[in-house]
Amino acid sequence: MTTTVQLKGSRTADALKQLIANESESFQRYSFYAELAKKAGLEQTADVLTATARNEGEHAHRGLEFLLGRADASRFLDNAAEREKRERTESFVEFEGIARAEGFDEIADYFHEVTSAAEKQEYMLRLLRNALSHGQTLEGRTVSYSAVDMAQVLLPDQSNVAGYVHGGELMKVMDNAAWVVACRHARKNGVTANVEEMNFHSRVRIGDLVLMHARITYAGRTSMEVRIDVETEDLFTGRKVQALTAYFTVVAIDAYGNPASVPPLIVSTDEEERLYAEGKARYEARKEARQAKEMKGG
Repeated sequence: MTTTVQLKGSRTADALKQLIANESESFQRYSFYAELAKKAGLEQTADVLTATARNEGEHAHRGLEFLLGRADASRFLDNAAEREKRERTESFVEFEGIARAEGFDEIADYFHEVTSAAEKQEYMLRLLRNALSHGQTLEGRTVSYSAVDMAQVLLPDQSNVAGYVHGGELMKVMDNAAWVVACRHARKNGVTANVEEMNFHSRVRIGDLVLMHARITYAGRTSMEVRIDVETEDLFTGRKVQALTAYFTVVAIDAYGNPASVPPLIVSTDEEERLYAEGKARYEARKEARQAKEMKGG
């Protein structure tokens, strides 16, 4: 079997690097094209492009297996952290300067944002590496650790006379999804304490497939905020529509029904950071309102 040592310095290794770069770029391009096709309502085109993108990603992955082998996690983390450092201190800074000099300020700002993201990613990778070297893991859990996708078809006894699902029935299934996410994150039971920004974008008909995408966006000392996105799919036409969004606050409780501590949330992506900041702002606003009400009542 070919080893990474045998490949080192060979023309075959250079060819593998080129293939990985090409297939990785194709993965991103086809994924982007699929997104455009979906927005245009071309579902079949989007599906084919998504599958093609996944295939290109698998090609790149296979190439990396040949090139890198199965090194231990510590080595991968070291390499990844160094790569992020090199990109942010050399490539991205240079790219920003070029774009700024040519008057493309919006693109220059984008390069600056990517540089900031790379710095955060490097920091997280080094934290992981340090923890691993001591046989430990980071305190907290990631967003993906507890995220769930759930599907359900609602029945006639859950509708109004017009054949649409009662808002209360939808809130019930959303509350269940929020509870599942919160319990997975805390590994404790929880109770819903608050629902915010419940927005009904489209009515839900009986017989539609209800798809719920739930993920934690913020974790405090004992409470967790869970975002629920609901879309519906007509099982006969395949048409999907965004139906609802909402933020559920779930408080973890112990065996005696008292508030219990929860693990901190580890955020990794730009979107996760944005949602975390928004969730924290909502949490602090509720806390201030509660304190103001207590002072007024006192």
